This record gives sequence, C-alpha cells and structure tokens, in this order.
Amino acid sequence: MGHKVKALRERLDAIVADRANFHLTNHPLELPIEVRERDQTHSFVRAQEIIGRDYDKKKIVKLLLESKAKENVSIVPIVGIGGLGKTTLAKMLFNDENVVKHFELKMWVCVSEKFELKVIVQNISEAATESKPDKELQMQTLQNRLRDNIDGKKYLLVLDDVWNDDLEKWHSLKTLLLDGAKGSWIVVTTRSEAVARITGTVSSHLLRGLSRSESWSLLKQMACKEESLESNGSRLKAIGMEIADKCGGVPLALRAIGRVLYKKAEVEWVKVKDNVHKYIARPESGILPILKLSYDHLPPHLKQCFAYCSLIPKDTKFGVKRLIRYWMAQGFIQPTSGNDGDLEDVGHEYFKDLLWRYFFQADEEDEDSGNVECFIMHDLMHDLACSVAATECCVASLEAENVNERTRHASFEDRLYFSHGIPTTLLKATRVRSFIQINSGHMDLSFNQKKGGHMGQSTCSALISNFKYLRNLDLSSLAIKKLPHSIGELKHLRDLDLSGNRDIRKLPGSLCRLQNLQTLDLFGCWSLENLPSKTSRLVSLMHLNIRQCTNLCYMPRGLGKLTCLQTLCKFVVGKKKGREVCGLRELQGLNNLKGELGVSCLENAGIPELGSTYLKDKLNLKSLEFKWSRWSWTRREDEMVLECLQPPPNLEILKVEGYAGTKLSSWLSSMTMMNVTQLTLKNCTKCKHLPPLHRLSSLKLLKLSRLVALENVSETEMQKELFSAKPTTIFFPSLEELWIRDCPNLKGWWRPGDVGEASNAQRPCFPCLSELHIYMCPNLTSMPLFPSIETLYLKETRWKPLIQPTIKMKSATLKLAPSSSCSIFTPFCKLETLWLKDMEELDSLPDEFLQNLTSLWDLRIERCFNLTSMPEGMHCLTSLKHLKISTCPQLRERCRRDIGFRLIPHGLIG
Repeated sequence: MGHKVKALRERLDAIVADRANFHLTNHPLELPIEVRERDQTHSFVRAQEIIGRDYDKKKIVKLLLESKAKENVSIVPIVGIGGLGKTTLAKMLFNDENVVKHFELKMWVCVSEKFELKVIVQNISEAATESKPDKELQMQTLQNRLRDNIDGKKYLLVLDDVWNDDLEKWHSLKTLLLDGAKGSWIVVTTRSEAVARITGTVSSHLLRGLSRSESWSLLKQMACKEESLESNGSRLKAIGMEIADKCGGVPLALRAIGRVLYKKAEVEWVKVKDNVHKYIARPESGILPILKLSYDHLPPHLKQCFAYCSLIPKDTKFGVKRLIRYWMAQGFIQPTSGNDGDLEDVGHEYFKDLLWRYFFQADEEDEDSGNVECFIMHDLMHDLACSVAATECCVASLEAENVNERTRHASFEDRLYFSHGIPTTLLKATRVRSFIQINSGHMDLSFNQKKGGHMGQSTCSALISNFKYLRNLDLSSLAIKKLPHSIGELKHLRDLDLSGNRDIRKLPGSLCRLQNLQTLDLFGCWSLENLPSKTSRLVSLMHLNIRQCTNLCYMPRGLGKLTCLQTLCKFVVGKKKGREVCGLRELQGLNNLKGELGVSCLENAGIPELGSTYLKDKLNLKSLEFKWSRWSWTRREDEMVLECLQPPPNLEILKVEGYAGTKLSSWLSSMTMMNVTQLTLKNCTKCKHLPPLHRLSSLKLLKLSRLVALENVSETEMQKELFSAKPTTIFFPSLEELWIRDCPNLKGWWRPGDVGEASNAQRPCFPCLSELHIYMCPNLTSMPLFPSIETLYLKETRWKPLIQPTIKMKSATLKLAPSSSCSIFTPFCKLETLWLKDMEELDSLPDEFLQNLTSLWDLRIERCFNLTSMPEGMHCLTSLKHLKISTCPQLRERCRRDIGFRLIPHGLIG
C-alpha cells in the first residue's frame, strides 16, 4: 500500500508542476442556462371560448377600476404554473369593455425569458404608438420617447410571461414607467412567486385550477359533438369526469386531451382515461414543452433536485426535511459563500426557490414559524419530473419490472416483502444510489402509521452486497431483527433509515465504518439496548434519531466528538460506569445541536464538576426536557446536576420531571429564560420553593403537576415589585394557559401576609390568562385574579376562596406592560367553557357570577354532591348551548320534588 501512495503523490506533483508550466488558473464553472424561446403572445381572445375564469376576471377588474392606491402606477402580478391560463386571464382583462373605457392607453408586451431592457422599452413604445421604433436608436432616445408616450396618461400595461427575478433589472424598467397618471396599472403574468414579490405593489393574484365541473365543461367543449353526447351522455360524462380529474384543473391539459378525444368512440375514451399521463407526455400535446420552459429556466443545481422528486408517487404528501436530507445524501446541495456551512439551510433555500416557481405546492405549514413542513406536486409537474429524470429515477413495483441497469434511484410505493430474495430485474441495477420506501399520505415515515413489510436477513445481506454505491438506504419497518455485518461496506452511504424495526436489539460494530453517514434514523426501535461502542467514528453524522428507543440504557463513550451532530432528541445517562459509557460531560462538545433535546435518567449523573455548564452554549436548542426516572433521595446531587444544565438564552420550552431537590435553580427566573414560552414542572415531589416565575415575560403556558411539598407558588415579596408607584414588572404579562394539578399541600399563590387578603387592589392579576385548570388541590385558598378567563376547569378544589375575589371586581383594568394603556371590561364576560367536578363545598352558583357570563356556551357540573339549587340568574346565560349536570343527587331530588322547577330547560340532571 505504501508504494501505491508514493506513486500517487508523484503523479499529483507532476500535475501541479504542469499547471505552473502552462500558466493555468482556476475559474469557477458557470454553465449557461439554455432555454427555448416561447412564441410571442398577443392580446386577442374570443370570450365565448373561455370557461371558468369569470371570478378571477371580476376580482382583478374591480381592483383596476376601483383601487385607491397612493402610487400613480400600481402593479398586480398573476401567478400560476404553466398552462393554467394566466395569459388568457390577462387577455380577458385587457379586452373587458369597462377596462377599455377606463384607460386612456392600453399596451400589451410579451417579455418572455430574456429580460433585455432595450428590447422591452422598444416593444412598449411600439405598443403605445402602434409604430415600430428604429432599432438603431440609442437607449437615451428610446427612454425619452417612452416616457413622453405615457406621460400624464392613465394607462394599462400587460407584461406577459415575465421570468426575471433580478431586482436591479426590474427596477431599471420600473423607473421608466412611473410617469403615468394616477390610477395607471401594470399587470404582470409569471410562473414564479419570486418574480411576483419583486414586481407587485399589491398582493399577487394566485391563479388556481378549474373546478371539477368547469374542467368537464372545457373537456366537453373540445371533445364532444352534440349528437354523440346525446346518445351516450351519461356514460361519456362519467368517463370524462374521471379524465378531467386527472388533468388537475389545468386548461392546457384539458384542451390537449380534448383534441385527442375528438370524434372518438366510447372505447377510446376509456383507453385515454387509463393512460392520461402518457397522452399528456406526448410532444404533440404541447403540454410538457410548455411546462419544460420552467424547468429549462432553472439553474443546474435545482434541475437535479427537481428531477429527483420523480421518486415521489403522485398525490403523495411529503416532508420537506426528509426531501432535503435525501438531496444532501446525493450531494445535490453545495455550501454557498455566504453560508456558515449548514447544508440544510441551503437546502431550504433550494426548496423555497422551487416552491416559488410552483414546481411544488405547500400542504402543511408550521404554526409558529410559517415554514412549509409538507408539500405535494401537481400531477403535471410530476409528469415533467418523470420526463426529465427519464430512466435514472423510477417508482418501482415489488417485482421491479421497470428497473434497468441505467436506474440510479429507486423508490417503492408499496411495503416491501422480499422474503424470498430480491427480484432479478432489480439486481441488474448495480449502480443504484437511492433505495427508499414511500407510503402515500405519510410525511415522515412514522412507523405507527405504516403497514410493515418484511425482509429476511439473507435478503438484506444480498441487497447490501449487490448495491455498493448506495447513498440512501431505507430499511424501515421491515421486521429486521439483525442488521448484517456487511453494512459497513457501503462506504458511500449517507442516509440510513432503520425506523420501526422493533426487534433490533444491537447494531453491528461495522456500522461505525460509515464515515460519510449523515443521518441514522432509529425511531421506534423499541428493543435497541445500546448504540455501537465506536459510534464516535461516525464523524459526518448530523442526525441521530433515537426517539421511542425505550430500552436504550446509555450513550456510548466519545459521543461528544460528533461535532457535526444537529439532531439528538434523547440523551440517556447510563447507570453503569466504564469505558463504554458516555457521561453528562460529553454534552459540552455538541454545540451544533438544534431543536429539542431530552436528557433522561439524570439520577445516574453523579456529582458534576463545580461550575460546569453543559448546555449554555447550544444556541440553536429550542426545547429541553430534564428527567429523573426513579424516586431519588439524592437531593443535593439533583440540585447540583440541575444547576449545571443551565439552558441557552434562546430556549422556548422547558420541562423538568422527577427532580428531588427542595428548590429549583436560580437560573429558572434569570434573564437567560426570558424567551421561554412553555414551562412544565412535574413530579418534583420534594420541591418546596419556586423561583419568581412571574418575571418570565414570554411565558404563555405554565404546568405545575404533582408538586407534593409545595405550599406557595411564590416565595418572594411581590408588593414592591408589582404595586409601587412605578412598577418594574407586570405579573405574568404573556401567560395564557395555567395548569395546577395534584398539589395537595398547596395553600396559595403567595405566603400569608405578602399580599393583602382583603383588598383586591393588592392582589396580582393575570392580564392575558384565557385558560385555567386546577385539579386535586383541596387546600388552595388564594389565587391571583383572573377576570379575562375563557376556559375554566376545576376539580377537587375549593370554590369560593378561588372564585370570589375575582367576582367582587366591578370591572377589570389590565395592563400588558408598564407603559401600555389599560383595557377595561367586566370580569368573566369572556368565559365560554366552565367545568366543575367533585367540588365538595359547592352548594350553588352565585347570581353575581352568572350575570357576567354572557359568553358562556358550555357548562358542565359533575359529582358535586352538595349542590342543592341553581340560581335564578340562569336566564342570563344567553349564549348557552351545552348544559350537563350529572351525579348531583341533592339537586336531582329537588328537581323531582319541585314540579315547577324550570330554570334548567335544556339540562341533563342525573
């Protein structure tokens, strides 16, 4: 081996010398984008031939005629995929009778792919004067003439088929068009949301597909003679509706299929119905060539990403993160100069670019960030992807009859059942790089939602030995019990999915030879006991998914060396000590972790080094869970461990469970927690003291569960802080939801004497609280005021001490910040849902409480054994829709005794 390395170095040295001798220099490779020119469009259209765009036309015409825009010239983009009818809609606007009367000057210019300022200015001038300008004129003369032609005139300009998304180029044209009279409009048609964003001064008009009935009407117009429809009407309509559905509401596709069906017999209609995509793919249909213009306009790196999406079956909802990881595994994503090397961020930019160009359609979005989490592809776009991918990519059947030696990427829509070996046709594709399973309708291959397949160990070994070039390998939910040792031979492998194989107990050590591996998905491998001891050798690993690996005993030693690691949702602190077990200290080196992290079995952590902070520098972590798994008597150790787990300042969600300390760390109410929106404290049975949680200004959800030793939520003096002439703090300024559950010794929010019990003016008040749950807190007698509540659940809790102070408020005056204005309203006027259960002391509901419940629509009272009557104020519940009163024996007895008891006309009393 040594002499081979020496010979190779000599060859490389010779190449370097030749480079210097021939004066060769580095130049980045820039591939030109070659696009086929689209035919020039014009403004003429026969209105009677257009079906289904009346609503779109009416909406935009109203905008053009009635808008009170501040600018002289406004711009509205019409956006949609190729063939959807953007140009046709623009023609309808251009020729509308009211539009013709409204505008002094109308111009139509087809821009197309090449955005050349001089050519566009010449074309606009020609449209304005109906005379062709001299091509020899200089730009200075052209722009003067253009501005003279539109100066002071209320004009309508249609710029059809705009592709340019360069802001500077667009600005250079827009500047020349701003001299029109007030009320002038420019209508831009484009296939790209990016173009719409830089051109539009008002919201884009997103053009959608035709409805089912409109699609059938257009297909019928193109395909049917009246006599054939009369004789075979019901049968042809049923077949035609199915064909129309497969065209996805795209007029261009409907017209093309209609031409194919023209004068054809019913048997031909059935044949077309079963092979719509084949007819659409024909060059003579004109559909794919139109769509391919969009593809031709893509830069090379996006072309390969889009073609790869042909592996996703039609009508399949697919996860964005999963797609990006597939792209990464194939090497499609390259770091950019302005990026810090995070390929996933670059991948998201790739995805958004394709989304804005309408190659994809957003299906699900994250409520908080607004990012698209799930997408689908229009059927025609899927046909385009299959067309450009050709034989490189295929969605294979179990028999794999459509796979050949040229196939590089194969996906399987059905669950794999390779119990008796791999199909012979699949074995021919020895250079396959992707072997993935895709279940229609599932985003992230959650094995709980999938029907499991099966692959025996010998078949699994054969697959691995036959496909040496794999980069994506999906073996999820195949009932695999043991992964072959040969897995270590897949040196190119970057993405390995073993999720849902519930019987895997151990992974082979050879797995650690996969130094290019970026993603290892072990989600739901319930029986997995540990990770390989040399996991630290997976130096490229970015995502390690061990969620629901419930039998995992410890993390392997050296895990802290995986500095590329971004996803580690679970970290198990091992009970046994030794060379193979990873300690809590190794979290310190994993500063690229993102999203969420749960640290469990913290009772095994031992005493940390003084001053250690294992998580403080992980700025991309948003959610943390700390869990002690068994009852622990090591109070002092627990307090020291929690102290060293101080979160990063950007943390949003924190959960602490099973903690045995008597007090929580001081960092819990410090400035480092100012971004926390959700806090849960559970089974902290010895905790007697909580830090001043009311200072957490971003906190929206607070859950306190089974804090058995807790007597008061707040141990601090709050009067000076909250009620001084210049208060520095608003009491829980963002809290919307509060849960207090199973705290049997909890007596009040504050210590007796901290806040005046007699005066409501000295009680803190939740300014934003809309949902309150209090369960099994029989000794709780004092609470802050909660007048803005919308949902109230009380169970096994004192009624009067909690509710009476807020009832006594004549009006609620709330401030959301020390400098903000006040909001005044009647207490409980927003309450919509009230559930009372097992309330021992409840004998009746006070009238002064009910008369404020003008918004209450759901009232339920259960197992309140001392409830004897309902107040006459029940008639005040004008919004009440649901009323249930059950297992209230004294009230039931009274209802039987008092025949005239009519206060609960719609109630269920049991």
